[in-house]
Amino acid sequence: MGTLHSVYQLKPTVINYGAVLRVRKDKEMLFSEKYGVAETNTIGNELKIFENTFVTNTPDGKVSILRLYIDDKITDFKEPGIYVHLKSDSKHGFESDFNAFLNTMAPYLEDALFYVIPEDIIYRYAITDGILSFKCQVNFDRWQYNFGTYLEENYADSKQLLAGFYIEQVEDLKLYHIQMIKSGDKPNEFFDRDEYEALLDSLSNYSSIIVPEEFKALEDWLNAQIVSYD
Repeated sequence: MGTLHSVYQLKPTVINYGAVLRVRKDKEMLFSEKYGVAETNTIGNELKIFENTFVTNTPDGKVSILRLYIDDKITDFKEPGIYVHLKSDSKHGFESDFNAFLNTMAPYLEDALFYVIPEDIIYRYAITDGILSFKCQVNFDRWQYNFGTYLEENYADSKQLLAGFYIEQVEDLKLYHIQMIKSGDKPNEFFDRDEYEALLDSLSNYSSIIVPEEFKALEDWLNAQIVSYD
């Protein structure tokens, strides 16, 4: 299958396996002209503007995030507008001129922070006031190829961000379970019990800053998966 290029977004919101960049309101017309976005043919649809890069003009702020292992996930940004979606888990990534493409597009975009990770390389992209900054590290093995471990070390003071990351992990896992069950598969034949236990432990570390009702629902679901092995 080859190496997959995983994408993780941290700002303005946490998204596992993908990133969604919002076009600035005052730049929407110029962006539409430059990238061929017409309101009549993009509402509710996605237009490819680069390798694994799509744009949609949504009237309600809901963006469909293409996923490899589960059905498309809807993320609600709650505001209408033009959004650029970077697809995760592609084999060939974003091609060699992605940085140049993103640098050209950055002036049209709101602030954002996301990562692209193929194998042992960590690419960090930050857009601030329309300017792109890029950083590359070639040592992902230092964190056992685990993005959660990387976050724990590099964003230790950002408790809300870390909580959001683990919440997203559980929510994505729930969607994956639903799809597997629909296909006639049994999730506990594909996942080990200690995977659920480790995720519960990580989530519990941030229980004090998660809405109690939300935390309990996630905790109950993880516990249900754990006891299914008994």
